[in-house]
Amino acid sequence: MASVVFSLTMLGLFSVFVSSSKQLVHLRERTTSAQLGKFFLDPLQSYVRYDTWATNDLGLTGTNKTGAGSPQTINNRVFSEKHDVNIVGTELRRVISRISWTEPSA
Repeated sequence: MASVVFSLTMLGLFSVFVSSSKQLVHLRERTTSAQLGKFFLDPLQSYVRYDTWATNDLGLTGTNKTGAGSPQTINNRVFSEKHDVNIVGTELRRVISRISWTEPSA
């Protein structure tokens, strides 16, 4: 009887450990994606002045545009970035960056 209780307890602890490990990996990848989002958006800081928007190819002038950054591989995982530049006003642009990656299957 003691062996059965011990086995069930150990099985429960093992499943909690496996679940926690998967969650930790997921959180690490979310943190990496947030850092990569900053990496992809940093070049836009060079063009914050309205008079320099036409001197780049980031889609800050003209109509709304969509673009993508170069994929980055970190810890054997490929992170991809896509961004949308939306015209909000004559001197205001909204940039939305989306970072995606594929998580390993369970």
